[in-house]
Amino acid sequence: MRLKELMATKLFKECNLLIGNEGLENTISSAMILETLNIENYSSQNQLVMATLYEFQTATKEESKQCFQNMEKQGVSALIIKLNTTIKAIPSYLVEQSTAYHIPLIEAPETVSYEKILLAIYEPTLKKQEHLLRTYYEVRQEFTKVERNLRSFDQIMETFYKLIQLPCSLKIPNLEVDLHYGERFDEYESVQQEFLETTEFTKNTYKKLTLFLSGENKWKTTLETQITSPIADEGVLRVYQKDGATIQSDLMILENAIDLIHEQIQIVFLLKKHHYTRMNNLADAILQNPPEKTDELDNLLDEANINSYPYFQGIAFSCKNKESLQKNKGVIKKLRYLRNLTIYFDHHKCTVILYNLKNENDFITKDEIKQLFTEDSQTLEQFRFSISQTKQKGSLKEILLDCLDGLRFNNSFSLGPIVSFNDLGVFQIFMRDNGPKQMMEAIPNNLIKLWLENSELFETLYTFFKNNRNYKKTSEVLFMHSKTARYRINKISDILMLDFFDPIQVVNYELATYFLHMKKNTTVE
Repeated sequence: MRLKELMATKLFKECNLLIGNEGLENTISSAMILETLNIENYSSQNQLVMATLYEFQTATKEESKQCFQNMEKQGVSALIIKLNTTIKAIPSYLVEQSTAYHIPLIEAPETVSYEKILLAIYEPTLKKQEHLLRTYYEVRQEFTKVERNLRSFDQIMETFYKLIQLPCSLKIPNLEVDLHYGERFDEYESVQQEFLETTEFTKNTYKKLTLFLSGENKWKTTLETQITSPIADEGVLRVYQKDGATIQSDLMILENAIDLIHEQIQIVFLLKKHHYTRMNNLADAILQNPPEKTDELDNLLDEANINSYPYFQGIAFSCKNKESLQKNKGVIKKLRYLRNLTIYFDHHKCTVILYNLKNENDFITKDEIKQLFTEDSQTLEQFRFSISQTKQKGSLKEILLDCLDGLRFNNSFSLGPIVSFNDLGVFQIFMRDNGPKQMMEAIPNNLIKLWLENSELFETLYTFFKNNRNYKKTSEVLFMHSKTARYRINKISDILMLDFFDPIQVVNYELATYFLHMKKNTTVE
C-alpha cells in the first residue's frame, strides 16, 4: 500500500505528517518497532519504522542523524514517533533531520497503539493476498476441467480468454502454434519494455511492452512472457491490457495457463516421439526387410499410406558434421514436399525418404533438389544427397541399397553434393560393399604412381580425357601452348606405356583416371 492510503485511514486521522506531502507515494510493504538506533541491521526497503521518543532522547543528535542517514540508505518508507504524557511535541531537530534525509515523519498520539498500526498496514495486504489465493484456486478449478480432457492448445487458450477477458495470443513456432483470441494488434510495434517485479505468487518472468501504431497514432500495452522448454523453441504468450494497469489477479490466471501450456508441450512431444518411433520402425521394415509375401508388404505400405501408386523412389542424405544436425528437420520437411506420399526413417548416420510415385517418369531429379535449396546454398555444402533409381514394390530393398551405396561412394569420392544412381553408369559396379577398394586394386600401378607423385602430369591427362582427347581444348583449359600440351601427353604416354590407338587400353586408363580424380584421399586404400 502507499503511505497516502495509510494516512487516509480512520486510525491515522489522529496522526500528523510533519514534513508536508513529501513521500506520500512511498510504498509500505512491512513494519517494524525500533528498539535501537542501530537500524541498518534490522530495517529493510519499503518498511514503516515505529519508535517512541525515548530512543531518540537517550541518543545524541549525531547518533539520531546517523539513524536517519541509514534509514534513507535502506529505503525506509516512513518513521512514526509516538508521543507520551510528558512530551507533547517532537523536537524540531528531528523534523529537520527527517526533512534533510527525505524520511516522512509522522507524529502519533500515545493512544495509537503499535498493534493498531500493524493491523492497519497488514490487514489490506492480507485481504489482497486472500483475494489472490482465492482467484488462483478458482482459476485452477477451471483449468482442471480442461486438463482432464486436454487435447489441444486451443482448449487452453479458449479457457484462458474466457477467464481473463482480454485479447491474447500464443505462438510456439516449431510446434506450429499461432493462436489469437479477441482483437489483434499485429501491426503495432514495440517501442518500450520493462520487466515486472516478481511476487511470492509468480514464478514466471513478465515484460510489459508499450506498443505503437504509427499510422493511426494509437498506443497499447501488453504483458508478455516467454514459454521456455527444453523440448520446444521459445514461445510467446501475450495479454493485451485495457488501460495499461497490471492487475495481480490477471497474473494468477497467467500462471495457471502457463502451467497447462507446459503440460501440453510435454504431451505433444511424447505423442510425436511415439509417432516417430512407430513410423521409423515401419519404414525400416519396408526398406530393410520387406516381407516376401505380397499381402504382408501391402499391409505395411497401407499402414504407412504409401501404397497408392505402383512406383517408388528413395532419397538419402547425411550431414558432414555435428553442427549441421540441427538442420535435419528442415531438410526433411523440404524434401517431403517434393511429392505427396512419403515416409522417412533414420538409418544409422543418414536419413532415408521413400516416395510413392504414380508414373515411372515422375522420378525426382538432381535439378529439383538443387532448386529446392537455391536460397540456402549452405545446405548443399553441409549435406550429401543420394537419389535411387525408380523401382516397383517388389524391389524396395534395392532402393535402400541404391541410396546407401550412393552416399558411401560419394564419401570416398568427391562427386558433388547430389549423386543420382542413374548417372553413375559403369561406376555402379564398384559401389557395392568393397567396390571402391576393388577398383583401386584394378587400376594400373603406373597410373597410381603418376597420380601420387606428379599431380601436374596427372591433371593434364585428366583434362585431355575430359575434352575428348583434343589437344587444343586441353591447352586452352590449362592455359598453355598447344605444343606444351602435346609434349606433356607424349611424355605421359611414354611413362604409362599407353597406346592412344588401343581402344581397350584407352578406356581402361580413362575410367581409372576419372576414378582417381574423384578420389578424396591421397593415399591408396
